[in-house]
Amino acid sequence: MRAGGKAEARGTWLKTDDRSWFEPLVRSLGRPAWKYAFVLVHDLDLAQDLVQEAFAKLWGSANTPAEEVEFRRYLYRTIANLAHNYRRQQAMAARHPVTAPPPIDPLDEVDRRAGDKRVRAALQGLGAREREAIYLRYYEDLSFAETARIMGAPQVTIRVIVHRALGKLRRQLQADVFGDKVAIP
Repeated sequence: MRAGGKAEARGTWLKTDDRSWFEPLVRSLGRPAWKYAFVLVHDLDLAQDLVQEAFAKLWGSANTPAEEVEFRRYLYRTIANLAHNYRRQQAMAARHPVTAPPPIDPLDEVDRRAGDKRVRAALQGLGAREREAIYLRYYEDLSFAETARIMGAPQVTIRVIVHRALGKLRRQLQADVFGDKVAIP
């Protein structure tokens, strides 16, 4: 039965824009519900969040009673369940802590990706356009098309520049590893 006294099917009048029965209940029970939630969780902001979520759940539920006494019982039970769920999630998080990775310093990341001094030295041995193409393609992880747009050159040209730069890097790094030894193909 609706608060106005008209007997209608619950699903029918919930779908309408008639909120007249709900808003007065929210106004009269909002503060007591917040106090109740605060007693359960001991956190002002969390209590407000729980009450807001409880009212939203009640509004969306087809089983929400319209009589104030039953509405209050239903509201408080919903708040208690939400508080219980929150405590359970906190306990689970405490048992299984997820450590956030430390923030990544971009310069350190470039150094890490560039590897050791040999790789950095080999990169410095490339020409400016080759270094730019290698950086955009592999360090920024851009496609050849995106790299070509940024560098203002045709995509096929960028592919050639990257291919030749990689060849130079391979030769330089192999020479560093083997020293003066000549690799026999």
